[in-house]
Amino acid sequence: MIRGNLEGVKKIYIEELENLYEVECDKNLLVSSEILDIICRISSKINREISLYINRRGRIIDIGIGDSFTVSLEAMSEKRNENTLSGIRCIHTHPSGEAYLSSVDVTALINMKFDCMAAVNIKDEKPYEFSFGYLKIEDGKINDEVLIEGVYPVSKIRNVDFMDMIQSLEKNIYDKIHVVGENKRERSILVGMASSDLYTPEESLNELEELADTAGSEVVYKVIQNRGKIDTAYYIGSGKAREIALLRQSLMADTVIFDDELSGAQVRNLEEIIGCKVIDRTTLILDIFAQRAVSREGKIQVELAQLKYRLPRLIGLGGVLSRTGGGIGTRGPGEKKLEIDRRHIKNRIYDLEKELEDIKKNRNLQRERRKSNEIPVVSFAGYTNAGKSTLRNKLCEISGIDKEKVLEADMLFATLDTTTRLVKLPSGKDVLLSDTVGFIRKLPHELIEAFKSTLEEVIYSDVIVHVVDASNKNAQAQIETVNSVLKEIGAGDKKIILAFNKVDIADDENISVLRSKYSDGVEISALKEINLDVLMQKIENEVYKEFIEAKLFIPYSDTKIISYLHDNKCVEKEEYKEDGIYVDIRTTKDILGRVKDYEIEIH
Repeated sequence: MIRGNLEGVKKIYIEELENLYEVECDKNLLVSSEILDIICRISSKINREISLYINRRGRIIDIGIGDSFTVSLEAMSEKRNENTLSGIRCIHTHPSGEAYLSSVDVTALINMKFDCMAAVNIKDEKPYEFSFGYLKIEDGKINDEVLIEGVYPVSKIRNVDFMDMIQSLEKNIYDKIHVVGENKRERSILVGMASSDLYTPEESLNELEELADTAGSEVVYKVIQNRGKIDTAYYIGSGKAREIALLRQSLMADTVIFDDELSGAQVRNLEEIIGCKVIDRTTLILDIFAQRAVSREGKIQVELAQLKYRLPRLIGLGGVLSRTGGGIGTRGPGEKKLEIDRRHIKNRIYDLEKELEDIKKNRNLQRERRKSNEIPVVSFAGYTNAGKSTLRNKLCEISGIDKEKVLEADMLFATLDTTTRLVKLPSGKDVLLSDTVGFIRKLPHELIEAFKSTLEEVIYSDVIVHVVDASNKNAQAQIETVNSVLKEIGAGDKKIILAFNKVDIADDENISVLRSKYSDGVEISALKEINLDVLMQKIENEVYKEFIEAKLFIPYSDTKIISYLHDNKCVEKEEYKEDGIYVDIRTTKDILGRVKDYEIEIH
């Protein structure tokens, strides 16, 4: 979108200016010669000023037409706090004047704290001379005094090393509210409201604090807002948002994190009032997943979830973008930048979904191979940090063929990638143990969709071991959350074994409550190896509950059938006689179907 006085401006000039949004600029230059030639030619043709606003990555973020009195300067900024420069430079033309900065230019530079304000005059539709100004840094603070350089011939504009100039200025600012350095953590304020689940607002924010800590943020304050309903514009209401704005300044916080999902408009409105980055619970979880993803599949799934979450939140109603559609207030040149961003995101989503489809096909082949070998699959599911990885590692250590371990740590979402390992049950039969990503309250729908191929391991398993952190006071709420997600992915009707983990550190009250409500649960401690043998026996009982018992007679001429049965661990008893081998088996319908010709009646 092009802002300002567009009356009488030919469409061809508007379109040419809009195309500049797609041009990559050299971030070290004040502005490139090519871009300068374009805006000066058009500025001369329409005899109006043209202003470009460029961020430090060299991207044009806004373009305005008209003199300084008709182009309203938006409160645009990419700065981290109030005591730094805005991160944006303004380059504008003076089509019928000198290249000096006007008093209006200087005022805008001071008020907006632009990195730099440059003016270019025009001769024969070409840029001729330029001058630029920047704010003075004195005693570690940004001063309202402006230092102006020029007028210079436009040929010297390439000699201005913009980034070097800005870095030299900002290194003298030493009283910043808060700087997130290499060894410093972001400081966060958490905001929540009462929810409809079994969690109190305090407990919900405690969990959000764990998430923030996992993401690398330091929580400095928690705010609970008691409202009858959510405010559509500000979520917590504009009054409470202003309170948080003052709180943020006094506590030197960098980020405000909300415990529920926010709309794009709510994020924008809250950031305008609070004056810092505002994110929601979903964004936080997606950030953690992005940090934890290791495999190619995990990284694709996380990126896909992030893009699907961001796509509907591209806001086009601010100063940079106009609205499209029909009716009063919606007509205009259209949301050029918004459309470009949407197109890029949609193309990337398409590519990622294709890659995931290929991975899914490969996973299906592996699953079919396992199925043909008739090895049952047991999946571990549960709330994040319930101890699934520790349990899986211990069982592999005790009974596994492959001793390779996965990461186990006292943190949320320590592992994202599904791993499957072969272990032996008490009877000697084989079973595959599959570890999956942990669940959590308000798990973003985008994550569930993106991780469908991973979560299918749960759907296609024979038994699910639902690992519960028995030491957590909200264990019941966590069980309900996991059951809800299992139902959402289509695994709600699977055989489920409840494993109450961490009984070595759980208090008696927690255990007795869980016992009374879930009498069939197995109390274990993966870390201390308590009752793991009981759990394995229960797994075997469930896996083989629907197995069929049969008696076979195998002639000595077909002893390869005996080998097949032993390979599939289904021989209970075998007896060698003169006429052949009598075998008692306990197996699946598939295996029995393959040896049906040898079955004899049991008397």
